[in-house]
Amino acid sequence: MIDIIPNWHPIWVHFAIALLITSAGIFLLFGWRAGPANRPSDALIVARWTLWLGVIAAATALVTGYWASGSVAHDDLGHANMMLHRNWAFTAAAIFALAAAIELRKRHDARASVFSICLVLAGGVALAVTGLKGAENVYEHGLGVKRLPQVSAHEHSGHEHSASHERGIEAGDENHAATETHSHAHAETPLMEQSEAAMEGADHPAILVAARLHAAIAAGDVDTLRSLLAPEVLIFESGGVESSLAEYAGHHMPADMAFMKSMQEEVLSRQVFDAADGATVVTRSRVHGTFEGKDVDLSSTETLVMKNVDGQWQIVHIHWSSS
Repeated sequence: MIDIIPNWHPIWVHFAIALLITSAGIFLLFGWRAGPANRPSDALIVARWTLWLGVIAAATALVTGYWASGSVAHDDLGHANMMLHRNWAFTAAAIFALAAAIELRKRHDARASVFSICLVLAGGVALAVTGLKGAENVYEHGLGVKRLPQVSAHEHSGHEHSASHERGIEAGDENHAATETHSHAHAETPLMEQSEAAMEGADHPAILVAARLHAAIAAGDVDTLRSLLAPEVLIFESGGVESSLAEYAGHHMPADMAFMKSMQEEVLSRQVFDAADGATVVTRSRVHGTFEGKDVDLSSTETLVMKNVDGQWQIVHIHWSSS
């Protein structure tokens, strides 16, 4: 498959939309008029052919859409919207298919069936809602998107890196805007520096878990990351939220790994606060390096809340912030 295409659904769905909306418009304008010698007008013939071809394209779009639903990463919110998109698509396709069957049977009639005209109008409305839900899949939930631009919002995964807006950074600050998307610091690279004096409780198990988390993100070690994060982990970042490991893994985790792979981190301080059944680790650090041709130099704070369940430490909450 062509590298830039995650699946074929977007191609076929646009054929269906163009043909069916065009057909509905022609039916509305000319379907009720008879042609010369009480034969179908040229406009009606075009309307019928675009309807039949549109239904074929819609069937192909449904098949490729089913394939796409199982091939793109998505979270619970994305899944719910994807199901709405699917249901509206089936509804629209069924309406147009019924109109196509009627017009195929009455293809020699000089006028379109009144029922067919009503059907294609209803189908057009259903198709418009389908298209809206499909747009939300991409632009709100990021389904099928291979890479997000380095800007200040990431709605699909629940992250919203809007710190540049919160601090009133001017639009002319190109370097800051380009790097703000990955403005948090939460990985240890082989070149990471850290002050032993600043490490309180350096031998505490929770401190070791924090270090393993950072190393796993920087190394792209998904298995280790999954072992450290609780399934219900809650992640806060610059006003955005991801509410589970599945949501994070399906969306922002790969971007974090790609970013931190290029960074060096200097841990300025790391403290651990014990609790009855766990601990909280608070880290201040400096992250610097070059990402996608842009220089990055950020100050970061991180809070990790961990629970100790039968001797197994897992992270249940993360809060990342940077400036």
